[in-house]
Amino acid sequence: MPDRRAALIAVLLGLVFLHLASSAPVGAQARPNQPSAPSIEDRPVIEARAAEREHFQLKIGPSYDEGDFGTSQKTRTFFFPFTLRYLGERWDLGVTTSFVRLDAPGNVVIVDGQPQNTQGAAGAREVNSGFGDMILKGRYYVVDDPGPDSWLPTLAPFLKLKLPTADENKGLGTGEVDWGFGLEWDKTFGAFFIYGDASYTFMGDPPGQDFHNRPGASVGAGYRVTPTITVSALLDWRRAISRGNDPLELNGMVTFKVSRTISVTPNVFVGLTNGSPDWGGGIELSWKFGRW
Repeated sequence: MPDRRAALIAVLLGLVFLHLASSAPVGAQARPNQPSAPSIEDRPVIEARAAEREHFQLKIGPSYDEGDFGTSQKTRTFFFPFTLRYLGERWDLGVTTSFVRLDAPGNVVIVDGQPQNTQGAAGAREVNSGFGDMILKGRYYVVDDPGPDSWLPTLAPFLKLKLPTADENKGLGTGEVDWGFGLEWDKTFGAFFIYGDASYTFMGDPPGQDFHNRPGASVGAGYRVTPTITVSALLDWRRAISRGNDPLELNGMVTFKVSRTISVTPNVFVGLTNGSPDWGGGIELSWKFGRW
């Protein structure tokens, strides 16, 4: 079974990459599901008096979190996701997969990019690792921020699809397809900006479970300290998929723009309810390439 899952991941990545590469018009103008650097940082940069820009983006973002979720046992999770994204003029399309290590009681499962207690007894503690689920996400920028003289923000609706490539027998996924939609937004006022999103995810129900569909929302703010350093904070909420408290987390991050195409974003978060890990942290590296 692991060999079949690895083959499926390789085939899907190959198909997505070939589609993106073939659809890129010549000369045309990062925890798997957790908040990363603001989406405002993902837009391709077009230099003045030049039509050239980068068309692809690669992100890697190792992270660690732990928490007891209101129980007597801690859950410890390590994620190593990587994302390949094609950057169009007004849209982008990305694919994310990851390596996951889960050290948790037997009833804890990775759902929507985060460990979750599910129905049933906790059972013996297990340590499992392997590939996580694959997530496809596309968004379209329908409205651009007109500038500080207007209150109208950038608006970017998106669709996402989770393909169950993780091993559900190890608790690394549910073995079911999830899909959802939402809207991202951001607004800049000089060096200060605000951003957030609202989403709804239709959850697949694995055998013996009755997961709730999941609305979610986040709101954050940031400040460009210098042209190369940005600090931001984000409050992220999602509905609980079954019993217990809704996950609610406060995220903090600092983005260092190393060059025109490379940025590094260390980040930390604290869980504000028993539906979230107690704390976590990681670092996201972003590289934009494919300039023409």
